[in-house]
Amino acid sequence: MRALLTIGFILIVFVSQAVWVTFSPVLTQVSQEINVSVEMLGFLAITYPIFFLILTVPSGMLLDKDFKRWLLFGVVTTFFAAVGRFLSSNYYWLLACQLSGAIGQPFLLNAFVPYASQLYEERRTVIISVLSLSMYLGTIFALASGLELYRASGLKALFLPTAVIALAGFLCVLVSIGRVRLYVAERLVLKGFRAILRRRDLWILGMILGLGVATFDNLATWLEPALDSVQLGEIAGDAVALSIILGLVGVAVIPDRVAKRSLRTIYLRSITPLIAAFFATLIFFVDKALVFALMGTGGLLMLPAYPIIMDWIGRFCDKEVHGSATGFVGLISRVPSVALTMGAMYFISHAKLYFTYITVPVLTASMLTLLLPNDRKLAVPQGPRTLTGHTANLDHD
Repeated sequence: MRALLTIGFILIVFVSQAVWVTFSPVLTQVSQEINVSVEMLGFLAITYPIFFLILTVPSGMLLDKDFKRWLLFGVVTTFFAAVGRFLSSNYYWLLACQLSGAIGQPFLLNAFVPYASQLYEERRTVIISVLSLSMYLGTIFALASGLELYRASGLKALFLPTAVIALAGFLCVLVSIGRVRLYVAERLVLKGFRAILRRRDLWILGMILGLGVATFDNLATWLEPALDSVQLGEIAGDAVALSIILGLVGVAVIPDRVAKRSLRTIYLRSITPLIAAFFATLIFFVDKALVFALMGTGGLLMLPAYPIIMDWIGRFCDKEVHGSATGFVGLISRVPSVALTMGAMYFISHAKLYFTYITVPVLTASMLTLLLPNDRKLAVPQGPRTLTGHTANLDHD
């Protein structure tokens, strides 16, 4: 049953991210069809980061209190978000479905670490990497297929694949979750959360993650107009796609090897100055081949940082606060990522200016990595100490 639950969780994570950006490739066409402004339709995607900021810490704490109940909550709200859209194409109904998905997303993303630690301690890094892959693939699928699906048969075709996957994931979870016993605390982990606030390494990791996410989001959002200033705007989409594809390869291969050798700190200290050097190079030399080479290599090295940071939490935080710690790091990361992505619009008038703007946060992340403790010397928690609960599985197979 553990395997079936994991399959269901992977599918629902995919769906959550696909729902988030379903309309992004077809904003203009769909806004005309349902008779709303592009801005109103675009607001649907904005609900996800808004609710993540609001719910990331509470969702993590609730997952620590009763993991099964609140994981199921995230699954059900995401399932409704994907399948409910078939009932009506009214804007306010679509908004209700989107809000359901936005509310569920923090409960899913903050469940990566506690889920992998409770059910797959011996393969924690692999499971976190697989869930991270599903997260990225859901976004890529929606962005890459949206226009063709909509052209094929309108809104129903746009919604159908995600709804089918949501149904499959929901059924897998529903059938299996009752057969797997997960940690239940006697009360909310307020004392444990206060201890999290005193963890300097988590503050630093949150900032590093936020600066990395800001860089990636900036490239996905603003690279085309920046490169258009040097007559290379047409390569932006392909360059970002190459970065993501190679990044997925990196996520599949790198984190487990880094974790097994306790090279988390060394890896983060190594890649951040290298990526900063990549973007600094593009300040002075903007060439088609160079953009592809540096963007591709940057994606290969940068995307694995997310599961590596999640694995740090799983390795060096007490199990009873894994959800809270993940939520806290998520909250810290969203502040710089949102601010820097919004601020980038003032620096896209020329490629040199834009790549200077991109280089600064990566260089800052590089300096922050020097403040991280060496993961080879950090103490590993020895099981729950402050709460009573149960973590055993009824059925692992």
